[in-house]
Amino acid sequence: MNNSNPSIGKTLAIYTATGIGIASFIGSLFSGIVGMIMGGSTGSMLVKQFVATLVIGIAFGAPAIIWVSDRLATWIKLIVAIVPGTIIYTCIAWWIGWIPREYGVWAVISTIVMILVVTLIICAICGVVFRSNVRTMNDYLKRRQQISH
Repeated sequence: MNNSNPSIGKTLAIYTATGIGIASFIGSLFSGIVGMIMGGSTGSMLVKQFVATLVIGIAFGAPAIIWVSDRLATWIKLIVAIVPGTIIYTCIAWWIGWIPREYGVWAVISTIVMILVVTLIICAICGVVFRSNVRTMNDYLKRRQQISH
């Protein structure tokens, strides 16, 4: 194994996730445009899905900036990063029909629990990655500062 670049796996994962995000955005944008052109109930649903994707992306993405702070406890950062997106995602999922209300209370509860568990796992992974990036940048800045003095 080559130890000259031990972070190649992490870099590959980040680039892959970024590529998936870009492709998902392009696909959603295309669906939204086609939905506006199509009209009708199917077109309306495509537009709703596109708007939902944008809002959910912003709801999770914007608060994630909290991970760059070294001054807050990790549990506070996790709450700030996870709560707004989860609440907005759950409300949109309810509005758009992603939560299967027609199958009864247990389907609703199990879907919401699944949303919470998956969200927690994704946010924890993002938190580890963001925190690692912050530590790497801080180490780099400390080394630069030591060299200049």
